[in-house]
Amino acid sequence: MRPVEKIGRIIILFALLLPAVVFLTGATSHAQSFDVQPVKVFFNGRSRAEKLVVTNVSGGDLSLQAQAFTWAQDKDGNDVYEETSDIVIFPRILIIPRGEQRIIRLGAALGPSSREGTYRVYLEELPIRARKSSGAGAGVRLTLRVGIPVFVSPVNNPDKKASGSLTMEKGKAVVRAHNDGNTHLIIQSIRITGRDTRGAEVFSKNLNGWYLLGGASRTHTTDILPATCRKLSEIRAVVSTTKYSIEETLPVTGGMCAPQAK
Repeated sequence: MRPVEKIGRIIILFALLLPAVVFLTGATSHAQSFDVQPVKVFFNGRSRAEKLVVTNVSGGDLSLQAQAFTWAQDKDGNDVYEETSDIVIFPRILIIPRGEQRIIRLGAALGPSSREGTYRVYLEELPIRARKSSGAGAGVRLTLRVGIPVFVSPVNNPDKKASGSLTMEKGKAVVRAHNDGNTHLIIQSIRITGRDTRGAEVFSKNLNGWYLLGGASRTHTTDILPATCRKLSEIRAVVSTTKYSIEETLPVTGGMCAPQAK
């Protein structure tokens, strides 16, 4: 795939509330019970200490636990986490009265590296048992877990871009992006379109993006119905990242389509 330079400010919010987990890449975290700022933490050669400001916006006292995890991606681009002591957290457990703020201090306890260090600090709301308003029995309130990305800058950052490929077999279009650099990218979106022999667009699909860590690859797929596939002369994929776009075009033949249902 050939990279196309792009300039812009990107804000992406990906939230998964079942089971009560919030992953943040946006500008402000507001997770019903508490706000966290900033929503990304960067350590560099000049700074090895940062802080999170947590505000209790719930209707009562808030109890939180903070934990640090390494963040990697497997061969398919799936996130893999493992608890770590590389990121020092203080305090790890805190209680915040309603409407008040508290500071969680973070430190990077690791030496220089040729690849960006990627972590997540999870703030987990501890359950608080509360009497029901009727006074009978007790209820348990839903708790939340918020993941804050933490990045530790590498010793050097060569200007390497992402690469990728576009293939199709049995009606399944496959876009694979690889981050050739040593720092993370954010894939904003993946758009796959198909045109017939006259140049008319007969297929279009938008796929959601996510982080692509340094050295990692990620695969995105979509199915094209046999009747639509047989109209195609080519398909085109555009992967938009926070730094540039990657584009690829693939000629389509009938042998790439799934069999027509009988």
